[in-house]
Amino acid sequence: MTQAYRNQQKEIEHVQEFIDRFRQVGSKAAQVQSRIKTLEKLVRIEKPRTPRKPFKFSFPQPPRSNQKVIELTKVGQAYGAKRIYKDLDLTIERGDRMVLVGPNGAGKSTLLKILAGHLEIDAGKREPGYATKIGYYSQHRSEALNDDNTVLEEVLAACSTLREEEARSILGSFLFRRNDVEKRCNVLSGGEKSRLNLVKFLVDPPNLLLMDEPTTHLDILSIDSLVQALKNYEGTLVFISHDVHFIRNLAETTLHVNNGTVTRYTGGYDYFIEKSGLNDDRSAVTA
Repeated sequence: MTQAYRNQQKEIEHVQEFIDRFRQVGSKAAQVQSRIKTLEKLVRIEKPRTPRKPFKFSFPQPPRSNQKVIELTKVGQAYGAKRIYKDLDLTIERGDRMVLVGPNGAGKSTLLKILAGHLEIDAGKREPGYATKIGYYSQHRSEALNDDNTVLEEVLAACSTLREEEARSILGSFLFRRNDVEKRCNVLSGGEKSRLNLVKFLVDPPNLLLMDEPTTHLDILSIDSLVQALKNYEGTLVFISHDVHFIRNLAETTLHVNNGTVTRYTGGYDYFIEKSGLNDDRSAVTA
């Protein structure tokens, strides 16, 4: 499309040059009028927009945690008569990059909520490290936003060292265009609130980041910007995603959740596929 636009512009320029040159020459009047009509009838190719690129920014790094970031010991959890976990043991250490995979309804989001402290456990112990600062990002939960703030004000308030032009660039990368940054938080859609909270996590990151489907509401380039930011993140990351590309780029350990059992695979997603015997990406993540 870009090349077609350029070719058409060259042709228009050539025709216009002829018209301007011979407009006052009587012997060329018919040719001039013919070319004028040609330009009038021409279906113009719209100028292509400059392609967006994944946004790169040096996000602040979180405070250093102790080696043992959080530990679950003999944890039990049920919803009524349905037992989700029994005697679950899990230790997460500094620098871990874990993805939770498994069937829908297996308890992945429940486990993330237990780690975040957003769900009271029925049995066992949940012990965060003394220096652990937890951030929990859920696509179904809007972190408290100041309704009176604009989108831009909300992000600037989250990080005192962030400059306005940096904040605008980051927001643009996560689909807040031009005037969108002047919207008040109280008029944002659910998707916009999720994306705004995601940006707030990135500009003021905790040292344990728990993320449930962070790529929801993002386009491909925004996902690439998020991947780049998380690759540079020096804290501990535990996440759930149905996006295999996202998983492959970030996961170094895979936890397979199924029937109340959490099986650790000390390797990335492809290692998990190989060792588990599952050969279909979608079924491995969701089935």
